[in-house]
Amino acid sequence: MNVIGISSGGVGRLTNVDRMVQAVLEQSGHDTEFVKLAELNYSACRGCVRLCAGPQVCMLEDDLLPYYQKVKDADAVVLGASVYFGKINAAMNSFVERFFGYRHVDITIAKKPFVLVIGGGGRDLNEVEKQFREMLRPFGVNVLNVVKYSSGIPPCMSCGRHKECSIGGLYGAMGKASHTLDIQPEHFRRWEDWHPVNEAVEAAGKKLREL
Repeated sequence: MNVIGISSGGVGRLTNVDRMVQAVLEQSGHDTEFVKLAELNYSACRGCVRLCAGPQVCMLEDDLLPYYQKVKDADAVVLGASVYFGKINAAMNSFVERFFGYRHVDITIAKKPFVLVIGGGGRDLNEVEKQFREMLRPFGVNVLNVVKYSSGIPPCMSCGRHKECSIGGLYGAMGKASHTLDIQPEHFRRWEDWHPVNEAVEAAGKKLREL
């Protein structure tokens, strides 16, 4: 069996979302491939239905071109999404939009096993999970499991201007205390240090392993 993992984690580092996707892949025990969307240049769906209707896979020629066939051929898929402004980020949204290529006459990825991974700085990711599921609903995939991690890490902790900012997430959480906060490595929480998330990753990997 082969499992492909796609992550929309931020550029330039291995984010919590990236590492959760990689961990689920590793736990699956199958042949795997990890893809980081932030390293690719691609667009959202352009509605060029004449290209995808025949082969029933997105044929738009950019960096994503090979990966839609790989998703179609894979025995299972892990999708990892970062959360921006309380929603699945545009990188993942654009990737899933182009699943439209699978939906002509029949649905070529219907019932394919999927694991969803969600990570963000906010606290309530349940609504984000609902949104993610709704994005995938037209494609009839089988969501085996969902892994969620609310890190509590706003982008303000790495932007370099939190001491002068009164509109960001850090200010919203701490108020004026954020203006004097010295950012330390321990502020950047890791999913690996949270037992419930480790259990969720292991459970997702087990479900893939049992396919």
